[in-house]
Amino acid sequence: MMNLHKFIIVELFFQQCNQAYSEARESSSAFTVILMDIDHFKNVNDTYGHAIGDQLLVHVVKVCQSVLKKGELFARYGGEEFVLALKDSTLLEGQALADLLCNSVESQPLMTAEGAIRATISCGVAEGTQETLYQLLNNADKALYAAKQAGRNRVHAYLE
Repeated sequence: MMNLHKFIIVELFFQQCNQAYSEARESSSAFTVILMDIDHFKNVNDTYGHAIGDQLLVHVVKVCQSVLKKGELFARYGGEEFVLALKDSTLLEGQALADLLCNSVESQPLMTAEGAIRATISCGVAEGTQETLYQLLNNADKALYAAKQAGRNRVHAYLE
């Protein structure tokens, strides 16, 4: 169920992430989350079918895993959305990683019998200064929404 990058189911993600966030708050350490969403995913399903859509989900995960370091918490958040928790990482470090993830996904198309399918992702980044993990995720979600509104295939940070 887990690999080097801890790509995990969302319930286990929340359990481990809540613990890590509590520890970061207690030690006054940086803690950042990134919400990622595959841009125009519905168009892939509508154009190529759900089997190719599923392949694209797996492909994006593999591309992201190739960039991530061991120990980072990474999970499917729902649908075509993913979440990444970064212990001891600041907002700027999270933005840099999100930019790298965006560039990596964009530069590595999924090769299928239908041809190359290019994907992009949008990312929202927020640093943990909130009382709860859910508030932090809500702020990352607001930043993700701003990235999508600004044209997709970009990273936005939540600034209080």
